[in-house]
Amino acid sequence: MQRQPRPPDPELPSWLKKADGIPQVDPIAVLGVAPTLSYLIFNAVGGVRAAIAAAVIAGVIVYIVQRRLRPQITVVRWLMVFSVAFNVGFGVWGLIEGDGKVYWARDFIDNFVLGGVFLLSVLIGRPIVSAVVRETFPDIRNRLPADHRVWIRLTVVWGLYIALAGVLRWWILDQVSADTYALIRLPLGWGMGLVLMLWTFGDVSRAMKEVALQRGRSESDSDSDDPCEVVADAEVAER
Repeated sequence: MQRQPRPPDPELPSWLKKADGIPQVDPIAVLGVAPTLSYLIFNAVGGVRAAIAAAVIAGVIVYIVQRRLRPQITVVRWLMVFSVAFNVGFGVWGLIEGDGKVYWARDFIDNFVLGGVFLLSVLIGRPIVSAVVRETFPDIRNRLPADHRVWIRLTVVWGLYIALAGVLRWWILDQVSADTYALIRLPLGWGMGLVLMLWTFGDVSRAMKEVALQRGRSESDSDSDDPCEVVADAEVAER
């Protein structure tokens, strides 16, 4: 019996092709919202000390889960160590004081330290955004070298943004209650970072296209240097 030919795959819509090209984020990273959600829930049912304790415990659990499920990550894990240390330290302080503002002060302190780390990584020639993006978006690892110049620009911009965001968080926490700050914390952070994330994605996408074009040219040049092709060209020239 003759085998029927396989029908051709249907043409994908243009919007789906673009969506398919977007780097896929590691879903484990989304667990970072757990401390804030835990604070909001337990603050409503048990008060501020229960909320702080729940947020601290959730932060530690998230770190353990991420480390177990993604043991290969390194830089992201060390950044999480900083976050967990601030979470636990300010959590204990907040529990002692019984004050949610003391606990959430961890945000702008964390921002100041993290922004400094980003800028310092550029000065030592190892821009940290390179490792963070390549670990968070695994499909970029083979498409963009770790030492590409785009990482320097992105690290500087993100370092300044994180530090300035810390200043803004400091000011907002001083103006509103701890409950209100916890409620607007996630929308505020996502809203502030959305434009920068889109710009980062666009910059990385352009860099990946440049690298792919350069690799294509290199492969084309190596093919043209093939001995068989050189001999064939010589025979044609003789004729």
